Amino acid sequence: MVLRMQEFDFPWLYLHDKIQTTASDYGALKTPHFFFFDNKWQLLYTGRNTDNPRDVSNRTTNDLEESIKQATESRDVTIPVTNPIGCNIKWEGKPAHWMPPEACDLI
Repeated sequence: MVLRMQEFDFPWLYLHDKIQTTASDYGALKTPHFFFFDNKWQLLYTGRNTDNPRDVSNRTTNDLEESIKQATESRDVTIPVTNPIGCNIKWEGKPAHWMPPEACDLI
């Protein structure tokens, strides 16, 4: 993922969560799964970056960018949750498509 990040010049930080505590604590479902917080650590947005991450020339929305724009303009984030798009997180010691039971109805 680090090589992909460098190749496509992603404009965000990438977290390597070796022991998966951060993914579990935040409820991350996919890679990538974005979390946007304000300066008081209130979650303002969680989900995907764009509706078409494989071909950004065909995207119709950039949900993460829009949530950041709304927040920096002191507006409410109108769509605070979207379905993250990416590969399922592979949980240590679990089958490839396993997800925590509490996550199954989130989105």
